[in-house]
Amino acid sequence: MRSWLIAIALVVVVAMVAAHEKFKIVGTVAALKKDEIAVKAIDGATYEIDFTDAAVVTDKNHKKIDRAKLKVGEKVVVLALGHDMFDLDAYEVQLTDR
Repeated sequence: MRSWLIAIALVVVVAMVAAHEKFKIVGTVAALKKDEIAVKAIDGATYEIDFTDAAVVTDKNHKKIDRAKLKVGEKVVVLALGHDMFDLDAYEVQLTDR
């Protein structure tokens, strides 16, 4: 019984270490590539965020819209997961002006 508790505790610790944190970047699209979006945030920093096909583009009401509407210069809120600000994967890009 004791070994089972140790094994479960170990699994929980490993899962916590492997978990991603949530990030929210507010700013303007500085550059777009097929698999990456660069956002100049309101703090002045530019963040390069992985932008896979799994990420969705939404309007300000979180209604899904076509990715082609995303252009350089658009004001956005990027919701992303990662370990820190230098390792982010976007899961939603929200256009704030639409």
